[in-house]
Order: sequence, then C-alpha cells, then structure tokens
Amino acid sequence: MSMRRGVRIGVDVGTVRVGVSRCDPDGILTMPVVTLTRAPDQSDLSALAGIVREYDAIEVIVGLPRHLRGGEGISAKGARKYARRLKTLVPHVRVAMVDERLTSNQAHARLRASGIPENEHRSVIDQVAAQIILEQALELERMSAREPGEEIIPETSEGAK
Repeated sequence: MSMRRGVRIGVDVGTVRVGVSRCDPDGILTMPVVTLTRAPDQSDLSALAGIVREYDAIEVIVGLPRHLRGGEGISAKGARKYARRLKTLVPHVRVAMVDERLTSNQAHARLRASGIPENEHRSVIDQVAAQIILEQALELERMSAREPGEEIIPETSEGAK
C-alpha cells in the first residue's frame, strides 16, 4: 500500500502556545505554519480549525506528551482534551494522537544546528516541535502502511434524542 495523498497538519499543544506545522500533499516535506497563543475563549482552536480547512487537510496529528516511561500526566490529558475539541470543529477530518516524547529536546537541537541563537528559539520552538511530531507520524505511516496514531473518535451525545 502506498502512502495516502493529502496535506496533514502537525500540532504541538502547550499550556501557553500551540505550534502548528504542515506537510506537502505527498507527505515528503514538513514546514512550520504558525504559533498560536492559547486563549480562554478558545479562539486558538478556531484559528487551528481554519488552518485545517485552508489547507484542505486530510488529517491532524496532535502530539501526546507522555512521560519517559510511557505514562500520561496532566499535559497528556490537556492535549487529549484539545484534540477532542478540535475534532468537534473539523468532524470530517481524521484527528489522531502520536507520542511526542523528547520532541522539545529535538526541536532545540535542530534550531541550534541551524545556527539560531538560543534566545531566539522561543518564537519558533513550538512550530519546530510540531514539525517533528508530523515527521514521526509520516514515518510511521510509511513504515506500517497504516494511518498513524490513536484516532480521536467524536463524542456522541448518548441519550440526547
């Protein structure tokens, strides 16, 4: 089976910022898109849904920040909640969670290797982390010939008729 064709969006969810990246329709190149600021009114989620629609994405890959031993803490719960909320805004698009352990470290290393001074990392670090999350998902799909990650299933309103 060959790789599915279509743009994917990578998302690195933080408590303050959300990094967003995308890939080309062939899933070969990833590029940073934007860093969104988390907002109490969830305007960041609306902006992200707009990006998904703008690029006509077939999938959104949200990083799942597990502990090094594989467990999930408060950050993982927050990322799952964010992904579920996004799914309600883009119900026609596959939203999936992919393990993102150590992506922040990899992002800092990538920026250092690019010659970007440490004091300038903050403005782009979340986008680079989102790129790495997306690259890992694309590699998983290439290796397994299956859609990557743990799919977010839309919440149903049981009993509401």
